[in-house]
Amino acid sequence: MNRIPNDDDFARAEKLASERARNLDQVSISVMNKFKELCPLHKFSILPQRDVNFRAYVFFESEKDRVLCSESGINQQIIEFVYLELERLGRGNRSEIIVAFEFDSDEKVKKEFEGDYFLRLR
Repeated sequence: MNRIPNDDDFARAEKLASERARNLDQVSISVMNKFKELCPLHKFSILPQRDVNFRAYVFFESEKDRVLCSESGINQQIIEFVYLELERLGRGNRSEIIVAFEFDSDEKVKKEFEGDYFLRLR
């Protein structure tokens, strides 16, 4: 049976969404602060997901930067740091959470998605 959501339903949904996103903005800020001087990091976002606990999007300035950071081990350093930050901020122990990482470039977003990150993340 379908029913129309009421104000309480919307309030519960908003509370749940807020809890799922708790402290993820802090993880993003920490990653940018730590890595912006170490590599050509353009943007970092981490979002709650349904298929995994979180999905982290790492965007470098160019495709060349993306490849170089992968080869030099920067990507692995970012992955390790994200898990540490999630643990530090009370989002779970590394052995209990799954983060799917996507590494890409601003150059590619501009070329393939006309610079629209919303379209890229879909």
